[in-house]
Amino acid sequence: MSPIELILKAKEAGLRLEVDLENRLIVDGKRSIQEQFLPILKEHKNEILEVLKQGANYPFLDDRHSCLECSNLTPQNSCKKVVRGGKFVAMIDSQWLDKKHRCERFRVKAVRH
Repeated sequence: MSPIELILKAKEAGLRLEVDLENRLIVDGKRSIQEQFLPILKEHKNEILEVLKQGANYPFLDDRHSCLECSNLTPQNSCKKVVRGGKFVAMIDSQWLDKKHRCERFRVKAVRH
């Protein structure tokens, strides 16, 4: 199995694979799924890291989004889903609106016809 196929299979199973600042493979997701994938991920770690580092060459592997793409963004540029102490607190800084990042609260905007 190629590293791209492994990454896609892990992603389908609900895992998120990332490279940290020290070039280590970070695996995030349910512990039980991580345990299933761990042996094969370790076996192909170097190849997976190389593919993930070249993210721009594999846009279909990129699961980051900008706030502008999210249905949780209000007209006032705040996020409907960030709540702290019972209050919405996420007024999104304009520099973040079009930057791609990972957000667990991301929801695809509905397209109106």
